[in-house]
Amino acid sequence: MTFLPKIQFLLVFALILAVQGCSEQEAAQPPTGRPPSPVKVVNVISKEVQRSVSLVGTAEPRKRSLVASEVAGLVKAFPGKEGQFVKKGQLLASLRTDTLDIRLDSAVASHREAKARYDQAQKDLERIKMLFAKELVTQKEMDDAIVEESALEKRLIQLEAEIRLVRDQVTKSRILAPFPGWITKEYTEIGQWVEEGGPVVELVDLSQVEVQVPLPEEYVRDVRVGDPVMAVFDALPGREVEGTVFSVVAQADRSARTFPVKVVLSNPDLRIKSGMVARVKLAVGAPYQAVVIPKDALVLKGGKEFVFIVANNTVTQVMVTPLAHFEDVVEVQGDIEQGMQIVVEGNERLLPGQSVRILGEPVKT
Repeated sequence: MTFLPKIQFLLVFALILAVQGCSEQEAAQPPTGRPPSPVKVVNVISKEVQRSVSLVGTAEPRKRSLVASEVAGLVKAFPGKEGQFVKKGQLLASLRTDTLDIRLDSAVASHREAKARYDQAQKDLERIKMLFAKELVTQKEMDDAIVEESALEKRLIQLEAEIRLVRDQVTKSRILAPFPGWITKEYTEIGQWVEEGGPVVELVDLSQVEVQVPLPEEYVRDVRVGDPVMAVFDALPGREVEGTVFSVVAQADRSARTFPVKVVLSNPDLRIKSGMVARVKLAVGAPYQAVVIPKDALVLKGGKEFVFIVANNTVTQVMVTPLAHFEDVVEVQGDIEQGMQIVVEGNERLLPGQSVRILGEPVKT
């Protein structure tokens, strides 16, 4: 190959390398802008809300009774056992009534005798009255007949009262459940002597339960007797129980500065047991209109909270101040109005002024 063709070949080869180098350099340059980021949005709304406070307490029976014996006696039967559920009027214990039965028989016999004598005294008085009208008996005989009839009448009344008394004692020797409930403690046993007024069993009624919660003094002016409440129990996940405020104690706990509030909850299926931990939500204050957004719309960076507003497929970062939480939404304060579109998914990677692509149609919260 001559010298000139070699030079031409080198020039062509160099030109090819230069063109390839330029193409590779252009391909390696980054794009001038970011592609639109896919996001989901919702509309800011204004709705009526009401603030609430959640407090922890312990469930207690609405009704608790230390069932006692009204008469003294020896326990003959004791069917009521600890842990047993009893109906109203069910037998808890019975006492021996041998002595009472004897007294009752004696009183009944005396009453029959007195009744016979009283009937006879009434007949004698009627006869003497007729004789006295004919002046065949003296005034003293007339007065004696009247006194005898009156005395026997009072004796009859006395014996009737004694019979009722003994029968009442016989009835009271059977200790019955005053209301349906659970026996939580036994205080006697068969063969044991029970004094008048002595305890037999402790009975609790769980058809309604009472929960006492400590209400901070800042809320006490907003809670009234009869206000509705909602409670959940750690031992009964997924179950919400409705109830009402039963009382607001006017004396605060001096150390904690809280007021005891008692609420009553219905428990028809008896699933709530005494001693269960309850978390009670009480509404405080009157309902009001508020601008709310979903919790997912809030972004926290640098100790501040903000949201991204979408307009013309571009986001703007807006600082907000959360005021109150209501289940899945948050009341906020800031440069935000009803009807604005805010990002709820994809907001963690956004930057102010970035273009976005909305996935689907805006959803109503």
